[in-house]
Amino acid sequence: MTNSRNKGAAFEREIANLLNEEFSLSIPLKRILEQTREKFLPDLILGRWHIECKRYGQGNEPIEKWWSQVIKSTKKDGIPALIYKFNNRPIKVKVPLYTINPQLEIINENTCDLLWKDFIYLLKTLYREDIDAHRK
Repeated sequence: MTNSRNKGAAFEREIANLLNEEFSLSIPLKRILEQTREKFLPDLILGRWHIECKRYGQGNEPIEKWWSQVIKSTKKDGIPALIYKFNNRPIKVKVPLYTINPQLEIINENTCDLLWKDFIYLLKTLYREDIDAHRK
């Protein structure tokens, strides 16, 4: 039987490493270790992006309480993102709809799910300053 805490931590490290490699970050992303002791902290922070990572066995849609957790862990002026993966499924990312079209009203209830490569494209295209914050 797999320890769910270890599985979650391994997925957080995997996502941090993927983002570090994808963007060649000189200030690498690391897991926020205080999250195990303090409530309402994200797993990772990339610029303004407050990222929660979830790895789960069966399923294909994120559990609603995961998104609630992301919203609670996103500080003022932060942007929430839920990166999730189920067994035998691709990595997906749930983001507020306004992150794709900044003209849309900032309402976190309106969301969309992106494939990993589409999330990377979104960051590279519209959120370069958040990437550059980790390239000093």
